[in-house]
Amino acid sequence: MRIGITRYAVAATVVALGVLVSGGIKTMANPAPPSAQAGKTSSSDPRQAQIKEIDEKIKALREQYQSQAGPLEAQVKTLREKFDTDLSALQAQRKELVEEGESPALKALMDEEAAKLASLADREKDEIEKVRQRYADERKDIQQSFQQRRHELEGGKLEGGKK
Repeated sequence: MRIGITRYAVAATVVALGVLVSGGIKTMANPAPPSAQAGKTSSSDPRQAQIKEIDEKIKALREQYQSQAGPLEAQVKTLREKFDTDLSALQAQRKELVEEGESPALKALMDEEAAKLASLADREKDEIEKVRQRYADERKDIQQSFQQRRHELEGGKLEGGKK
């Protein structure tokens, strides 16, 4: 029994590390939003050198993070695959033993429940995807609108500077 507890503890730790590492990489890998890039003006601005220096530091830190996180991710993946294989075999064996002791009526009821829950899950996925697509379209429209406004604003500055 002690081995089972240790496996579960290790599996839980591996899952937690996996979530932490994958979430951290996604956060670190996201580029600066367009609004941060919109602050860039002419090359004569003394802040440009500072911005470029900060960008280089950010890039270096991201590369360092990736190089250190990569091996850890590989270890977590290997460990997860090993435990998933062992756990899935044991879970299937347990399920089979539990189902052998059930009456046919209970089996039929459970199968019906599983089918309805699967149907509901499919509908849920479809609806969630529709909502995500709607928000993605709205996000794109907003970004295009503000990009156009930035372009018009920059055009006005250029014309104002020529006069």
